[in-house]
Amino acid sequence: MASNGDSPLLSRLRLWTSRPRPARGPAPAYTREQIADTAIAIADLDGLDAVTMRRVATELGTGAMSLYRYVENKEALLELVADRMYARHEWPELTGRWRQDLREFARAHRRALLERPWLKHVWNGRAVGPNIFRHFERAVSAMDGLGLGIEEMVEAVLLVLTWVDGYTRQELEVLTYVCSPNEEEIGRELNEYVQAVVHNGEHPYLARFVDEALSAQSSQRSSQFPRFAADAWFNRALDRVLAGIEATLPAETGTGK
Repeated sequence: MASNGDSPLLSRLRLWTSRPRPARGPAPAYTREQIADTAIAIADLDGLDAVTMRRVATELGTGAMSLYRYVENKEALLELVADRMYARHEWPELTGRWRQDLREFARAHRRALLERPWLKHVWNGRAVGPNIFRHFERAVSAMDGLGLGIEEMVEAVLLVLTWVDGYTRQELEVLTYVCSPNEEEIGRELNEYVQAVVHNGEHPYLARFVDEALSAQSSQRSSQFPRFAADAWFNRALDRVLAGIEATLPAETGTGK
């Protein structure tokens, strides 16, 4: 186990730089993939807080101390989960067209976070496993041949992925808020509040925004609070991010699609 005062990063690094300690006696052996898949199943069922060393060991049919032979603490366990999810998630094939490739990587990243909201807590920029590095290599290779130095290639990819991460986290926060067990009550009270705000004459752009959104969904107006096309919004915003990258490419570079 990690010693007192140990940096959380050190336990993550040791996961990849040392082999699992051999079991003493007849204790069963597990692969890191089995351990990670078990933790992922628990998170899917009961949330990330339910992923503990004891719970994972129990699901594997062993004792918690046996699990410490493979991962020294929960920090390392979550590192294993983060890396495993990069291997399990379906990522797009490269086409050689940088805008399309980054667009599809961005959509796939968002899809993973929306499918598993708990994932935002483990895909947090701290994981350093081999599957993450493989994913990084493929993403950066999409920017090759555009006249950029390696630092600029990495910057472009990180810009897209960081933006997607922040945008999707915001989506998840809103979904958590409005899709609670009291969704109907929240919608009613929020509608009353928003209607009061937009009709006080002080917020013309907000009023226009809400009114036009309501008009667009007039055929489905079961409530008077607008619901927005989340995918369309994301795609338009993503295209603007990619257009910004394209505008900074060397002049002699083809724009690509």
